[in-house]
Amino acid sequence: MKVWLKLATCCALMLGAQAHAQNKNVTLVVPYPPGGAADQLARVISQEMGTRFDQKVIVENRPGAGAQVAMNVVKNANTASLGTVLFLADSGAYSLNRHLYKRLNYDVATDLIPMTLAAKAPVFLLVNKDSPFKTVQDLVAAGQKQELTYGSPGMGTGTHLLGEMLRKEAGARLVHVPYKGAGPALIDAVSGQIDFIFDVLTGSRGFLEDGRLRAIAAATTERSPLRPDVPTIAEAGIPNVAFTIWWGISAKAGTPDEDVARLTEQLTAVLKEEAVVKKFVDFGIQIEPSTPKEFADLIEQDAQAMGPTIKALEITLD
Repeated sequence: MKVWLKLATCCALMLGAQAHAQNKNVTLVVPYPPGGAADQLARVISQEMGTRFDQKVIVENRPGAGAQVAMNVVKNANTASLGTVLFLADSGAYSLNRHLYKRLNYDVATDLIPMTLAAKAPVFLLVNKDSPFKTVQDLVAAGQKQELTYGSPGMGTGTHLLGEMLRKEAGARLVHVPYKGAGPALIDAVSGQIDFIFDVLTGSRGFLEDGRLRAIAAATTERSPLRPDVPTIAEAGIPNVAFTIWWGISAKAGTPDEDVARLTEQLTAVLKEEAVVKKFVDFGIQIEPSTPKEFADLIEQDAQAMGPTIKALEITLD
């Protein structure tokens, strides 16, 4: 009897420890302010992980310095208090910053463990309702005669790079106006304070639906299924102005393999849910979970593809 009691006690302790390990807190660090596409993704993931897997996920927004503030949190995190630490960021943080910043305080290859791609979003060239530009050809023709202004969420962002790529390829006089976030840039585009903006549909969808903004071109290699009526910039005879923004999730380097595997499986299951996919399609975002290897390959492919472009544009950040 004593032996059986000891065995039962040991099993109970082991099961309890296993359950505790599986349900310990997860902190999902997001290097952008609340309200943007990455934050919306993080909030939905947090909610669904709790509902489906009883897994508590705490979203921590740490914007600033091109994701370097957030990466400081990730790298120096006390996992005893924060639990498993994950990082949700866009293509800029993963693939572009290494080419933009003179000194970067993180290395994706050594500081992070890629888990899954989360989503992609096509970028569109938008003008306000009263703009004289009906096509990208109209805009470029005007820009070859006079200065035009375009806004972005900040220096070195994907939409800033698209503006510079268009300037270079079209030989147009386009002047960049950096803002502190996409919201203020959108407001000035709507009011006509700037001539145009590149943006994903997440923030601009409402303005497009009520007619205050118009999409005149897609910065994609093919027409987007989200807006198949909008021609690509390449269709206007201007090559090499295409870039898709994406978001992915990684774990802090040193996270135990079993935790990475379990959470990757849970994350991809959540991202494949029909309700989640539909919610983000309505926001202009295409959910596309991947394997860890596919995500790691995408990070490096974009880094190698955009490196020469950034160098040619001579964009450098401190």
